Amino acid sequence: MLTPATILILLLATACASLAHVLLGRRWQQLPVFWLTACVGCLLAFGLQLRLPLALPHPAGVPVLEAVLLAWFLLIVVSRLRV
Repeated sequence: MLTPATILILLLATACASLAHVLLGRRWQQLPVFWLTACVGCLLAFGLQLRLPLALPHPAGVPVLEAVLLAWFLLIVVSRLRV
């Protein structure tokens, strides 16, 4: 059984990767790369417990805003690498 934090991270990563592929993708082969990159970004934000100095809720202990921002930063970097 998956924990709520794991499910939330997978959902965030899937949403970010899908939108990045729609906006920045060129080929279908980039979709798995985008998904892995978004997973890494979300897991880094969760693992390092990155927090902005804002009073935002953290469902299941996942810093949602920070995870999405880090995932998008990494997705933009990866999209520029001509994968």
